[in-house]
Amino acid sequence: MLKRGKVWLGVLLVCVFAATPFSFALGSELKIGVVDLQKALNSSEMGQKAKAELKAEYEKRAREIEAKKAEVEALRKELEKKASLLSIKAKKAKEEEYRAKLRDLKHAVDDAKAELTTKENELSAQILKELVKMIRKRGKSEGYALILEADGGVIYVAPSFDITSSVIKAYDAASGLRSLGTSKTGGTGKKR
Repeated sequence: MLKRGKVWLGVLLVCVFAATPFSFALGSELKIGVVDLQKALNSSEMGQKAKAELKAEYEKRAREIEAKKAEVEALRKELEKKASLLSIKAKKAKEEEYRAKLRDLKHAVDDAKAELTTKENELSAQILKELVKMIRKRGKSEGYALILEADGGVIYVAPSFDITSSVIKAYDAASGLRSLGTSKTGGTGKKR
């Protein structure tokens, strides 16, 4: 998927640069910008605030998990010390309690990781959405023809560069309204 995106980016850049001499002939300048969205996300005030919020949540969860680990470790040590003194039934009950606390600890760790990842993704997605909206607005207002994401992707393109409708018309004309799976000679497209 990433490779296909880079191919399309390359095709787009070739088209833009092919149009460049024409735009210079008209006396206008082709304005192209590049934005590192990851840097903008991490360096923006909202990005910093989100990082601080995530760090605080991480530290809170880490303290909770450490407390659970201490409980499990204390129970393990108690079981080792008193194993020879306990009856078989009592020893079995303590072992089951230990295994249950160990499972609870594992679930707490897994839940914390999942929740923190989800929260990080939600915060990042919201900030990125706002950044892209602002970049598009700025691109339009400041006369950019094209704004690219530093890692390869188009964020904004001036409507005058959009050739989608002409591509659709050309494709429709070339396909002649035939349905998928059939040839112009009719039938199902199978060789006769």
